[in-house]
Amino acid sequence: MDESIHDAKEANSTKLIEHLNKEGINKPIDLVYTWVDGNDLEYQKLVNKYSEKPLDLNPERYRDLFELMKYSLRSVEKFAPWINHIYIFTCRPQKPDWLNVDHPKISVVHHDEVFDEQDVPTFNYNVIESYIHKIPGLSDDFIYLNDDFLFGNEVHPQDFYTKDGKVLIHGTLFGENLGWRIYNKKNDIVGLGLIEHSPLLIRKEWWQGMQDSRPELIDEIKSHKFREGTDVMTYKLYRWYALKHQSEHCRAIKLPELLKIHSFHKITNNLKKQQRAFQWLEKKQPKFYCLNDDQGETPNMEVVQIVREFLANYYPESSRFEI
Repeated sequence: MDESIHDAKEANSTKLIEHLNKEGINKPIDLVYTWVDGNDLEYQKLVNKYSEKPLDLNPERYRDLFELMKYSLRSVEKFAPWINHIYIFTCRPQKPDWLNVDHPKISVVHHDEVFDEQDVPTFNYNVIESYIHKIPGLSDDFIYLNDDFLFGNEVHPQDFYTKDGKVLIHGTLFGENLGWRIYNKKNDIVGLGLIEHSPLLIRKEWWQGMQDSRPELIDEIKSHKFREGTDVMTYKLYRWYALKHQSEHCRAIKLPELLKIHSFHKITNNLKKQQRAFQWLEKKQPKFYCLNDDQGETPNMEVVQIVREFLANYYPESSRFEI
């Protein structure tokens, strides 16, 4: 990246942080990614060793056709330079081969550094997410992203807090805290992927509190090496817990408000629909968006090329997080 561009970004970031301090938002905010390299042959052997049914080997769960986290990190540097520190949470010994591990703002943390011994290895992201708040050195409030979440426009702490410091909860319809929505059931009403695949501001105390409030649900997911349809979804459980038990300290972003700043897009094999969708996404430039791989076992490579070109055009500059 051009040094003058980077220096300008650093100066703008400093000004923004000074402004936020005046507004009372002066706490460091870290960011956590969960990530896995599904192309790693040793990892594939490990998955095959523990898998018991075909769904466990669903390639959509592990593959990365687009190096999405690389572009997500570019989006952080471009649109959220105020982020304090970035943690990549993955299984040992993985790390992205393009990652600059010497960058002072990046840490790769492996599951066995944080997990209870009996939970290693796991291929169930609900289990992985249940441990994210225990990453050493993590800020009290942090943003959690899957590796297919990106920033598409300028993002500020005010997108995660109200003016009086309450935590904004993304991912509900109208602020409901309905217990029946916390499971991974294949039902559009329960799933609501359109809005739930969005960034989450997590308060570590609340993340632990949600687990303490329903320990039987956490014990159940930890008994599953792979995701099950009956698993509680930790990010849904957190929203439920916050809105039910921390209602004085948070506020839900209602659906009409969320859709102004967030987009959820499924990448399918329909070439024409994908062409239109990515043209629309480039025009809208939402603050947050998710590119969800839904191409099955045989991806349409013409669609793959569309996505790769979109990302390269949207984020043309390498970040300092890359080698």
